[in-house]
Amino acid sequence: MVLALGVYFSLAIGTSDFLGGYLARRVDSFTAVVTFLCVGTLTAASMMTFVPSELLWRDVGFGALGGLTVGFALVLLYHGMTVASASVVSPVTGVLTATIPVGWSIATGESLTGFVVVGIVVALVGLTATTFSPELGDRAIAGVGWGLASGTCFGVSLTFIGQADAESGMWTTVAQRAVALLVLAMIALGRSVPLLVPRSLARVGIVGGILAGSGVGAFVAGAQRGSLSEITVTASMFPAVTVVLAALFEQHPLRWWQLGGLVTVVTGVVLIGVG
Repeated sequence: MVLALGVYFSLAIGTSDFLGGYLARRVDSFTAVVTFLCVGTLTAASMMTFVPSELLWRDVGFGALGGLTVGFALVLLYHGMTVASASVVSPVTGVLTATIPVGWSIATGESLTGFVVVGIVVALVGLTATTFSPELGDRAIAGVGWGLASGTCFGVSLTFIGQADAESGMWTTVAQRAVALLVLAMIALGRSVPLLVPRSLARVGIVGGILAGSGVGAFVAGAQRGSLSEITVTASMFPAVTVVLAALFEQHPLRWWQLGGLVTVVTGVVLIGVG
């Protein structure tokens, strides 16, 4: 069950991020993220109709804390993909997204095994290859920076929402989406940018929001039924989905060494989770 939920998260979030990058090249990044969060909040709330959910304020609080960072994680990720390339930004984001929750698990009692150490080294080696994009020049370095910032925010958010008890069901997800929506909507209004994408892009916004909301719900459900490390490792494959979609549909350059680096990053993340 946990494995299936993690795989769904990777597929849903990876596709949603690809769609988010598509929107961010046409509208302001804040507009794209606020649109996704509007739809994602409704999606998470609707999931409570078939997922038993008890209102536990402790877990709502964890969701709210996760919401304070996840909105910025999305803005940073989508903007980074417009500055550089998904093949540079997404793998960096993915490694930190996996490492921070696993690091928290270790800090709170889990021991650092040999698999974790090897996984970190392997992932870093893969990152070195993946982020080497001569045709991007200085934009590749900028992309790494955006990926580091985004991955840190994602990792912190997933660590918070991964603390929820099973009894709370989808309340943590609803709180995360809703708080992120509120914070980013206020910033967007302050910057005088539209809150929602235009009607011509509404379909993309709706699909991306549904995928993001349901994906986060799957992560929360997996964390409630297994260990945080277990769900995190299977959930951290989403960069591979984003990169492949970008290469297939938007002709983003993906050199052979980047493809090999991406596989190496995924292998490293798996080792971290196994450890």
